[in-house]
Amino acid sequence: MPTVTPEIIEPQAQLPVPYLRRLDAIPEHQLYVARPGLRALPSGSAIMAGCILLQLWTLTFMLWAMWWPTPQTPQLLAFAIGGTVTMLLLVALVILLLVRRFPGYALAVARAPFIRLTVTDRRVVWSLPWHRHPLMEIGRERILGGILGAVDARGRGNAAMILIHGDPAADIDGNIHFDHLPDVEKFVAALAR
Repeated sequence: MPTVTPEIIEPQAQLPVPYLRRLDAIPEHQLYVARPGLRALPSGSAIMAGCILLQLWTLTFMLWAMWWPTPQTPQLLAFAIGGTVTMLLLVALVILLLVRRFPGYALAVARAPFIRLTVTDRRVVWSLPWHRHPLMEIGRERILGGILGAVDARGRGNAAMILIHGDPAADIDGNIHFDHLPDVEKFVAALAR
């Protein structure tokens, strides 16, 4: 059986194909960045905040009724302290029940004003300033484009990102909806690339 000797190529030899290293990163270009701020809160948040403020006002009035004028006898002082502790425990119980019953919703509402939406030439990323890893990331291969909704005079508006059929991040129509995005036309144009 004949032996085959391997051909050794000189280091200075010109190769027919350009040399590429896998470790050389291609820079990612940002096409759109948004920090919607308080406008990112879900619709109805103002009504919910108004109801909470009414409850706090009632609680303040009840505390004022217990503590004014300053309790003069030990029985009145015990009543004021007991009533205050009872009300604060009830408020803590209601908050605990809401957070335990709807933890995802409470967490989403709390961090909605801080989320940063970034569209690059490779992906769409939702991130928070204090997290190293993104909250969610969708690759460009899963995105078909975007739909522009109503836009106000300042350029804020609604949009929808259209995803491929059956994508787990999409709603029943195959979209992800965005409300009150700044410069929303630029967002839809970035999705079209």
